[in-house]
Amino acid sequence: MHTVPGIIQGLRDPLGAFLQLLTGVLGHVVSTASGDLSAELSRYLFATVDPTVPGARPLTANPAISHLNLGLSVAADVLVAGVVLYASLRSMFERSISARYTLKVVLPRVLAALALVHGSLFFMQMSIDLNNALGHVALSLGEAVTTGTLPWSASMNPAAVAAIQASQDLFRALFALGVVVGLVILVLAYVVRTALLGVLIVVAPLAALCSVLPETRGYAHTWLRLFMVTVFMQALQLIVLRVATAIGLGGGGGIAGSLYALATLWIMLKVPGALNTASHYETRAHTMAHQVERSVRRAIAPVHAAVHRRVSA
Repeated sequence: MHTVPGIIQGLRDPLGAFLQLLTGVLGHVVSTASGDLSAELSRYLFATVDPTVPGARPLTANPAISHLNLGLSVAADVLVAGVVLYASLRSMFERSISARYTLKVVLPRVLAALALVHGSLFFMQMSIDLNNALGHVALSLGEAVTTGTLPWSASMNPAAVAAIQASQDLFRALFALGVVVGLVILVLAYVVRTALLGVLIVVAPLAALCSVLPETRGYAHTWLRLFMVTVFMQALQLIVLRVATAIGLGGGGGIAGSLYALATLWIMLKVPGALNTASHYETRAHTMAHQVERSVRRAIAPVHAAVHRRVSA
């Protein structure tokens, strides 16, 4: 019986009825997504731990990841013989100045690579612990940061959703939906980050072995750059979150609060790209220095050969 007046009102004002229905649907979506996304963010955002079990177990303590890392460590031990054989053959048959010192350079690098291969889990967990410590320091400066005090919480709480539905404010509902979309992207980024960290931890022994030879050292540098960006992006994002929470412009659930939440999410999502760009500048500088070093060696090669012939004579 209560639906008859609603139908009559809908026939009289179809645009108003449609607006009421649309804001109701959007409000329900925002309200439902708020709880789900808050649970996922509390799982991934504040610390890097093993997400497969409750608590704060280290990521490298995951049995599957540690077992795969151990298997590739054994494979790297077998491949060491091939690396030494290649370096030996290169020192025998390559006609260059650097080839005479190949084994003298490779053997210490092999020993260092073996230490990195078998200590990779320990060293990587140290980096993850450093990231967790930096994030904890950032969050502890000031009032406690929880899922209910984040810059986007006011735009998605039950009071804000009820206000949207009561006022039928479609403009405000769309901005709240934009916040939900931004949070979905952030959660997806952290799920991908956790999966990528697992892959990087597993292949770490091979990356350590690649650091021995100059032909494969670029792969080791790529692994290291990717690992550092993937790990420490969280600490920088938590610093951004701490600053955004301290400023407190997103305290209201209106359009201004939603815009502030969107701005915070945009900056957080830009952090990995900024770190990657900065690491590429460092790699380019290293490459330029290596090219200059090779050019100098080529320039002094004739002089070195002449001196060697004179000494031999």
